[in-house]
Amino acid sequence: MNLKEAELLCQAGALEVPVIRKHDQGEGWTVTLDGKHNLNPMLETARGQVRVFKRLDAAVGVLFEIGFSEVQVVR
Repeated sequence: MNLKEAELLCQAGALEVPVIRKHDQGEGWTVTLDGKHNLNPMLETARGQVRVFKRLDAAVGVLFEIGFSEVQVVR
């Protein structure tokens, strides 16, 4: 799902606490947004690729901008 979809679902209360994980392939962090939806739970770029954040604080900042008040970080 892209940022706009995530923002709308967050406002509707359809998402659980987001999970930030260490990216499997190399360095960086990915975000999983589980909840009551049928979209891909991974946060994606505008082109549909999995969005990989280089820094953890950047991923947290985007999630707070979307409207989340808490996040979970998993190594």
